[in-house]
Amino acid sequence: MLLVFVGCILLGGLGCIVSPAAAASQLNVPVAGFTASSTSGTAPLTVQFTDSSTNNPTSWFWIFGDGSQSATQTPSHTYTSAGSYTVSLIAVNSAGNSTNPYTQTITVSAPVTTTATTAITTTTTTTVTPLVASFTPLSASGTAPLTIQFEDTSTGSPTTWDWNFGDEDSSSSQNPSYTYNTAGTYTVSLTIGDGGVLPGNTSTQTATITVTAAATTTPAAPAVTSISPTYGPLSTGTTITITGTNFTGATGVTFGGTAANSFSVVSSTEITATSPASVTPGQVDVLVTTPEGISTAVPGDKYNFAATATTIPVPIFSASPTSGTAPLEVTFTDESTGNPASWSWNFGDGNTSTLENPTNTYAVNGTYTVSLTEVNSINSNETTMTGYIVVGATTPVAAFSASPLSGIAPLTVQFIDQSTGSPTQWEWSFGDGSTGSAESPSHVYTNPGTYTATLVSINSEGSSTNGPTQTITVNSGAAAATPVPTFTTAPTFAINTESTTSGVNSWLAQQQAIATAVPTHKSPGYDAFAALIGCGVIAGIALYRKK
Repeated sequence: MLLVFVGCILLGGLGCIVSPAAAASQLNVPVAGFTASSTSGTAPLTVQFTDSSTNNPTSWFWIFGDGSQSATQTPSHTYTSAGSYTVSLIAVNSAGNSTNPYTQTITVSAPVTTTATTAITTTTTTTVTPLVASFTPLSASGTAPLTIQFEDTSTGSPTTWDWNFGDEDSSSSQNPSYTYNTAGTYTVSLTIGDGGVLPGNTSTQTATITVTAAATTTPAAPAVTSISPTYGPLSTGTTITITGTNFTGATGVTFGGTAANSFSVVSSTEITATSPASVTPGQVDVLVTTPEGISTAVPGDKYNFAATATTIPVPIFSASPTSGTAPLEVTFTDESTGNPASWSWNFGDGNTSTLENPTNTYAVNGTYTVSLTEVNSINSNETTMTGYIVVGATTPVAAFSASPLSGIAPLTVQFIDQSTGSPTQWEWSFGDGSTGSAESPSHVYTNPGTYTATLVSINSEGSSTNGPTQTITVNSGAAAATPVPTFTTAPTFAINTESTTSGVNSWLAQQQAIATAVPTHKSPGYDAFAALIGCGVIAGIALYRKK
């Protein structure tokens, strides 16, 4: 049926008679209908056609009146020439095609032209195209102050531009640049015109610009990163250079809390200062004060008031701990002689320090060699401890001390473990058949003798193999010595064989008086000694009488 319809159109226009089969279904034949977005306008005129046919058409045939046709349901067509055009639509389905095409008239006018006559009778003809305002801001938002470049993209050949930036400022430039200094939301508008060639031929477009307030920043406090030189004498007058940040407006410089004799701000990153006098040697922090605050003490701000040196420095140091698992924090203590004025540590892991007693954290397992270089007014010197710090699980190296090492039985000895390598177990042998497993045990030697104490230290990596020893000497207890009496005057006794019994009795009475009298001074043991003498005298008298 559609082929018959199309053939009819091609042969005879719209006057073709519908076939009998289609007529039998007349009630279901589509009824054509459509709407047009515009029925008049200036060329070129684009019209959007929208199908509104009923009875469910499945095909459409449009005739636009200017020789153009379409078979889409909702076509768009552009009329390029002025004229009056009759648009027809035939709707088709399986029952047939609409019996009466639906039509509308589209009127297209030519572009307006103006004729101007000059003083020399020259005639100019101008074709005016409708104006369409358009512009693009290169940025639609930002922080104040925000500068935006506006780019005109209007069509229709405008000759005037009227910009309103939304804050009472304006411009007549085609592509202006404008700066927003205050936070806010601004509506920008552009109105274009053709200079009055065609009255009312203007167009306007708007856009929104969002400006946020700049973040408020608090001025930073000063920070010292280094000083040079790092030491000087106890007396005043050493000039140092302080390097850091935010020194502008500095109001003070202190050395360990004592104000500098003088200072000068060279720039925001440099200050020169003269040290005050100090009565105490040692390192102090050099701090800078500004209205924004005081610098925080850091390793780089240390200045050493050095005592007067008489000999070259001798670097000596200790560390604790010297072994352990990573991360291992080790504190180094300077024990040098010779009044060093500066210290330069190399911890063997790439880290360094200029502090007198620094701390270093070893992050990776390994064995590290530590060196210390010291300088004073006489010379410099260096000490290196090879393999001094052991980080990670290693076989322990046993070491211990004992006190006392000798004495009288029973002798109590305190043993102190000094092993390295982080042992977790200890096997002590005290040399008298006794053992112990404490880290630092105490042991009592009950018998005299010479004993050899040994220690084996153990951890997860194994046990020590060096086997350190200590000899303990235990003596027997000495017998108490009998006191030897002393006298201020040695007593004398005389026995006269010619004496009578009465004479003996008289002498005994005298001795009794001496024995019972309170002496002015007696040496220790006097009474016992006198008793022995007395007994001897009595025994002698008895023997004499017997004879």
